[in-house]
Amino acid sequence: MFRESFARRWMPLSMAKHVDFYFALNSRYSYLAASQISALEKECGAEVTWRPLDFDLLMVARKWDPFSGAPTSGQYDITYRRKDVSRWAKYYDIPLRIVEWEKYDWLRFNLAATEAAAQPEGCAKFAQAVFALTMGEREERDTESVIAAAAHDAGLDPRRLIEASKNSDTKAQLHHAITDAVALGVFGVPSFVLDGEVYWGNDRLILLRWALTGKR
Repeated sequence: MFRESFARRWMPLSMAKHVDFYFALNSRYSYLAASQISALEKECGAEVTWRPLDFDLLMVARKWDPFSGAPTSGQYDITYRRKDVSRWAKYYDIPLRIVEWEKYDWLRFNLAATEAAAQPEGCAKFAQAVFALTMGEREERDTESVIAAAAHDAGLDPRRLIEASKNSDTKAQLHHAITDAVALGVFGVPSFVLDGEVYWGNDRLILLRWALTGKR
């Protein structure tokens, strides 16, 4: 009886579902989805691995950018997207300010996140801090200030991440990660991969929860 009870108690931990979370720090929808990861892990007994990409490089790799030229549909209209992300932020009850895209070098953020991924939980903590500093309530004056502050918050070496964000080896790692992601079927961010299946978009979190738990 004891053995049977012990096995039932620990089985959920040993059978935790693994989810790969593909995101980019130059993506507001990634910011929205990232705010829900902790709850997803707790509610669904899932283990989530944060996998940084870069939105612009991903568009190059997939050979089609829906934001290049006139919007291909209303979904990609800038005015609509501003309203949409604002609605989601209110729904999640998280801060979202107008993003100053030209103020920062977003590729360097994603390169620094690639380096941060070498440490357990380093990528998640670093990415959350960068999101807070660029899209949330906090703010830093320039790219390196954001990387330094986010690295400090994540318990990582700021100088190492700043150097990695300028390093050709790190860029090669990011390019390989994007190539591998595209091969898996990832075509945008945020994307979640569970059992080889891709769930694209912040709004697919509800379907991901259903796939993890079987509960509507």
